[in-house]
Amino acid sequence: MDVSLSPQARAVVIWIGAIIGALVLLKAAHALTPFAWAIITAYILHPLVAWIHRRTRLPKQLITAWLYAIIALVVAILLINLSPQIIVQLNSLQQRTIPNVISEVNRWFEERQRIDARFAGVDVQFIEERLQLLGRQMADLVGAKAVPLLLSTVSIALEILIYLIASFYFIVYGDKFVESIRDALSRRYHREFDRVLVDINATLGNYLRGQVVLVVIMSFASYIALRTFSVDYALSLAIATGFLELIPLIGPWTAGSIAVTIAFFQETTPFGWSNGTLAIVIAVTYFVLRQLEDAFVIPLVIGRIVHLHPLLVIFVLVVGTTLGGPLGLILAVPIAAVIKIVASFFYEKVRAREHRQIEVVRSRADLARAMERFPELMNATVVLLIEGDALAWDDLGLMTEVAACGLDHAINLTVVTLDGVAGALAAAAGIPTTTIPQAVSAQFARELTDVPAPNLATAD
Repeated sequence: MDVSLSPQARAVVIWIGAIIGALVLLKAAHALTPFAWAIITAYILHPLVAWIHRRTRLPKQLITAWLYAIIALVVAILLINLSPQIIVQLNSLQQRTIPNVISEVNRWFEERQRIDARFAGVDVQFIEERLQLLGRQMADLVGAKAVPLLLSTVSIALEILIYLIASFYFIVYGDKFVESIRDALSRRYHREFDRVLVDINATLGNYLRGQVVLVVIMSFASYIALRTFSVDYALSLAIATGFLELIPLIGPWTAGSIAVTIAFFQETTPFGWSNGTLAIVIAVTYFVLRQLEDAFVIPLVIGRIVHLHPLLVIFVLVVGTTLGGPLGLILAVPIAAVIKIVASFFYEKVRAREHRQIEVVRSRADLARAMERFPELMNATVVLLIEGDALAWDDLGLMTEVAACGLDHAINLTVVTLDGVAGALAAAAGIPTTTIPQAVSAQFARELTDVPAPNLATAD
């Protein structure tokens, strides 16, 4: 028989494994991006796959494969129909709008210098160079990297393949992965694990699925508004508006600023309006859309599930961007919400005071009734005081059931008894037991009877 490790040795092995695993993850963090996107995809699609599986009893592998085929078809149709328009709009933005913005800014500074002496010391040439540099950087960003980047290198193609395979396995076998983690824990922690997991799944699942719906809704609504007011690059601005919704607080303001800037500098305006009037109308439109989103869309689609202070949100966004780039920017808020759930759980455990319950067992029926009260004593310390001759050898099954029920309800169960039979049963069931020898108890009783009564008489 193999030698088993002591509890201390097991703890040392677990901590060493956790440290080594953390170091490996830190070193290989750059390679985890496809797996992170795969987990996001699994969180979004798993409820749909599970629902279809329950209704049709078809294998999850087949359902997931068909779902991927449908998604690929929809994406292909959108790319075929929208990509040409987006490319044309991005090229126009690069070749016409950005130079026009630079020239308008230069002309405004020159006008200010002629009529206001305070602007005489402004170096227009320096500002023009900075604006031109910014324009070239924006052009490179939106022009050269927007569409062709997906298939430009073999490494990106490989990451896409890894993402597809990993997301497929996470969707199909995600429940088994979670069960394996649960089984690795002691049974007494299963209920606590399930409770925390339910909160985490509710937060992550609702947030990620809600963000997808939010992107679609805001893209469609902003496109209708931009087309109504004949704003240039309406399609590109609407798509950018939807995806910028993924960035809390900062994203919506950025989207509105871009749309207002385009409206202010575009060459033609509708309804005989000036560019300033059009920019104000677009600003008001984006503000109204944002208020409608906060009042109706977010409570109905996402819900108030991420309870974080705005300053904390900004902090985690900065940290997430620094550590994980664009992916860290998107995942910073939900990860912070999960950390808050876990931290709150352990904070409650640290602050909780021990609840000790003593149950006197005089018969087999008393032991069964004590076990029935275990659901009310979650996480408590229960001491079973078993009197002599209360149990017999054939009560081993009941004692084993009591031990299992204590583990299921995270009860710290101990037995104190004068009866050797009861002590043996408890020890066989794996319950920590203190058995007081009969000789010791008899001696203690004799000592009590030999103690003289106290003299309560008072002197005169």
